[in-house]
Amino acid sequence: MQIVVVEPAGDVWSVRVDGVEPQLFMRGRAAEEAARNLAEALAAAGDTVEIQLFLRNGEKAARFICLPPGPDEDKPLLVGGSVLGRVPPSDRGDIGRVAA
Repeated sequence: MQIVVVEPAGDVWSVRVDGVEPQLFMRGRAAEEAARNLAEALAAAGDTVEIQLFLRNGEKAARFICLPPGPDEDKPLLVGGSVLGRVPPSDRGDIGRVAA
């Protein structure tokens, strides 16, 4: 699996993947779009790709998985979304427990 990371790099945004020089962008939206395009190109070539998006404070904002096209499909499948607002398993309290 290839991992594409979008993260702040000083005043700009970086898109990096192992073995490739990072691409730099002035805006986070442009970096995110470049990461999705890169993930779709890698998936079209047969790789499964994970995109990780980080905020300026270092917090992970979103995670996507891009899967290669299936036998009857012409485009890779991108799934996932924001990880902000999710409650960590250790903080869920009684959610999901059945009262005795």
